[in-house]
Amino acid sequence: MGLNLSIRRIIFNSMFKSNGEKIVQLDHSSVKQISGRAGRRNSPYPNGVVTVRDPADLKHLQQCMSTEIRPVAKAGLLPTASHFQLFADSMRKHGTVDANEIFDETDLHKILLQFNDMARLRGDYGLCRMTQMRLIARWVDDLQLTLPDKYSFCMAPVNETDKRSMKLLKQFASKLAFNATTGVNRREFFARQPGSLEELSVLCAQFHRLELFLWLCQKFPTTSNMIEEQQANKLKEECISVINDGLSKANQLSLDHCYLRRDRNLRASWAKEKKDGKVDDELHEFIAELDDFDDTLQQYEVDDI
Repeated sequence: MGLNLSIRRIIFNSMFKSNGEKIVQLDHSSVKQISGRAGRRNSPYPNGVVTVRDPADLKHLQQCMSTEIRPVAKAGLLPTASHFQLFADSMRKHGTVDANEIFDETDLHKILLQFNDMARLRGDYGLCRMTQMRLIARWVDDLQLTLPDKYSFCMAPVNETDKRSMKLLKQFASKLAFNATTGVNRREFFARQPGSLEELSVLCAQFHRLELFLWLCQKFPTTSNMIEEQQANKLKEECISVINDGLSKANQLSLDHCYLRRDRNLRASWAKEKKDGKVDDELHEFIAELDDFDDTLQQYEVDDI
């Protein structure tokens, strides 16, 4: 994010996340990568520490931290726009799997599905980003854009789970399709001082949307103008300043309980997917005692955890 932070401690609010298709538990590689942000050489905190908010996750954290990162077994391959264009041209020339179906060479979502089905790779290689690309392609396939342009949108640094980020991407793509100029709404991106950790998180998401807009401006320079880019850069700097100020006063920010609800929902979804709808005893106990945890955590401040 461009923030120069000296972090002593990482606290995992949840050990679960969405990978775009389902809820998964963080593996040891992800846990170590996130934990490694605590502690920095030549900083006030050369040695970092890590913990979890929920005691039920402590065992998994300990297992992850004590597990050696496995050597890379597969190399990821990311086809370029040229690869997909050649594939689309070939499919149009030789026909699709369904002879009765009309093939649209700009329908990137369908092309990605067929490419993924027909690709043959050796065991030590795999295709990258296909799930994220198919998700974004579905959002922009109804627009009159070329296949390379749609591919560029699929490569955008966007959080697919953030509706506002996806809306910004779709609006930008729509403007490009109609050769219109796009910009940012200053009122929407005005950086307000956070009063809670949730509001601080909202500011971070706001920053990422500005980063997305500027990335799109660089990728499609004809859709934006210099004034809009300058305004977006100014809003970005203001956002960074407010975030830094909020982080310096983090121990004074209130803890919003939506974090607890989010973790509970992620945990329940993961357990359901893992056991075909059968929630284990540990999860039942967690849900039953959630209100007690709420009452206790309500008194915590960052320095107390």
